[in-house]
Amino acid sequence: MKKVNILFQSSYEHARMGGQKSLLALLDNLDREVFVPFLTVPYEGELKEIAIKKDIDVLVQPLPGMKPVNYFKLKKIRDRFVNYVKENNISIIHTDNDKFAFLATFIAKKTNSKTIYHARVTSNRKYDKLLEKRVDRIIGISEAVRNRFNSKITNSKFSVIFNGVDCNLFSDVYDKKALQNKLGLDPIKKNLLFVGQIKEGKGLLDIIAAAKLLNERQENVFHFYILGKESDPGNLEIFENRIQEYGLKDNIKFMGQQDKVHEWLQATDILLFPSHEGVEGMGRVPFEAMATGTPVVATNISGVNEAVTDEVGILINQEDPEAMVKAIERLANDNKLYDKLAKAGRKRAMELFDIKIHAKKVMGLYEKMVISNEN
Repeated sequence: MKKVNILFQSSYEHARMGGQKSLLALLDNLDREVFVPFLTVPYEGELKEIAIKKDIDVLVQPLPGMKPVNYFKLKKIRDRFVNYVKENNISIIHTDNDKFAFLATFIAKKTNSKTIYHARVTSNRKYDKLLEKRVDRIIGISEAVRNRFNSKITNSKFSVIFNGVDCNLFSDVYDKKALQNKLGLDPIKKNLLFVGQIKEGKGLLDIIAAAKLLNERQENVFHFYILGKESDPGNLEIFENRIQEYGLKDNIKFMGQQDKVHEWLQATDILLFPSHEGVEGMGRVPFEAMATGTPVVATNISGVNEAVTDEVGILINQEDPEAMVKAIERLANDNKLYDKLAKAGRKRAMELFDIKIHAKKVMGLYEKMVISNEN
């Protein structure tokens, strides 16, 4: 098969969020003998620097709002992309941003390229109705994402491809005590972890409420570590004020953004993933935890319940701190259940969520699109 050039687009210049991590994982596992990646980002930053180190050409191009007042700006940007796609003989434009996907359909029309919209959440987006008709393929990261689109239109172009995780990096073989010592965790305590954006929709107020209930029952036994950055300025202050109000400043610690998330998952005892409906498409953190053998307590919401089942974790209703407490206490007090879920989670991660499986399925879709274009 001849080489296929693919333009990936990221809406962010950093590599902190799940979409960017998934993109980088895919880039690392592409068969570069066949698929040649290019990347466009809105601004200079971390993601561009990482891509350049991977020998990937990067185009920096901000995208203004899709408004009539920006018509001439958008036309100029479209023409710049058209020239870039032609100059680099790009066959496929792959993006997880609905706005850019819409623009990409106009670029594709002038370049004979194909378009993929990678839908990562279950909640509807502004351009869904247009995209389901205009893009060539839609990748949903869970079956639940399919419900965003008109099945009569998308049945022929929609593919479910779960996100992937490096199961060698997120391993279940490690020295837990050494990692706890490195990260400053108390091995005598039950250490619980949250990883994600600091915002209400991720269920952080539910975690704080659960921490209060646990501390009332068993003072200073459960410690919570929260990794991530606030999605909007002021979000962190909301949660810190609630923690202060409940007298939990010694029980809950915000650790900011962390590079080596796998070490935190390996060093802690339970992952908490209490997102609310519509916030996730599936979420990659649960199966990162599963890959490390760390049991998961997650909300039984669309997408997430495709990753976390009763065989590998404990599912609870959203916005239910009492249910979260009961799940945490079950895992803390039942070693047999804990070990069973840990082993089953690792097995499920290897079978469904390994990055090599993900990359193989995405590359298979690329091949079909190129072949159909040639015919």
